[in-house]
Amino acid sequence: MSQSTSSPTETHHVKFSHIALTFVASVIVSAQSSVNAEMNKLTNNPLVTSLTVFVTGLVVLLVVMATKKSIRTAFASVPGLVRAGELKWWYLLGGLSGATFVAVQSKLVEATGVAIFTVAAVAGQTSGALFVDKFGIGPAGKQAITLGRIASAALGVIGVVISVSGSSSNNGIAIGGIIATFGAGLFVSTQPALNGQVAMKSGEPVAATTINFIVGLSLITVVFVATMILGTSEYSMPPAPWQNPLVWLGGPAGVFFVLTAAKMARALGVFVFTLTSVLGQLSGAILLDVLFPTAATDLSWQLFLGVAITGSAVVMASLTSKPRSK
Repeated sequence: MSQSTSSPTETHHVKFSHIALTFVASVIVSAQSSVNAEMNKLTNNPLVTSLTVFVTGLVVLLVVMATKKSIRTAFASVPGLVRAGELKWWYLLGGLSGATFVAVQSKLVEATGVAIFTVAAVAGQTSGALFVDKFGIGPAGKQAITLGRIASAALGVIGVVISVSGSSSNNGIAIGGIIATFGAGLFVSTQPALNGQVAMKSGEPVAATTINFIVGLSLITVVFVATMILGTSEYSMPPAPWQNPLVWLGGPAGVFFVLTAAKMARALGVFVFTLTSVLGQLSGAILLDVLFPTAATDLSWQLFLGVAITGSAVVMASLTSKPRSK
């Protein structure tokens, strides 16, 4: 079990293996957007789609937990860590932002297209990650908001604006979707920080990821039941996993990404993790829009210019991120 947070200098000693793992996980999570959008076409309800994601993800995690005693021990230690004051209770709430993001993702990808959705989401994540590191919410501790980091975040937002300017989809729906996606990205920037704290204190990222999925599933279940009671929710049953296994891969993809985030939030810091994740998500999103376009997909020159600008923001921020002196 970890006893202390590493120093800022250690935190920013970036290893290529950490960058590569984060990149791969982010490419996979960009594919999750399309998978969840397909599931949403079948369920006609983003809450039901989110339920399938969190249920399947939790099943995967419980199977993994059943095979390894150290994970079960770490998971069981969390309530004691909270009671002892070693782990703040609100660190356990990372799944709330994840559940919100999946619901938004399931609903809006079809309206915005995967690439524009991803650009808006990562702009929100990048902006939020600045403040997550500033206030030391993540396991890497406090990291200063430098002019370089602010400029990088601003450049990312400019990239979003340019990307959206080339969209030919219904502007009322598209702009509202972009704003909602940015907000969801802002909220989900806290997820790797909170899960990273649980992973560090318990000594096991899988335990932190399991708690994330339990909390997220609980939130979605409560909201879904409330909509059913109020009579405001309609849905269709999804196909069985053996009938259409592809649309059930959103949960496992989410597990891989959240697990990676819980581990890398300490190794890279939340801001650097988020910036590395941006590259993977953008790369995967453009590829998906090319190979599997939706009705709203519009690969305009503005989109590619916006993505290039956002990519430049990632490079700039990576170059200007330095260890914090004590």
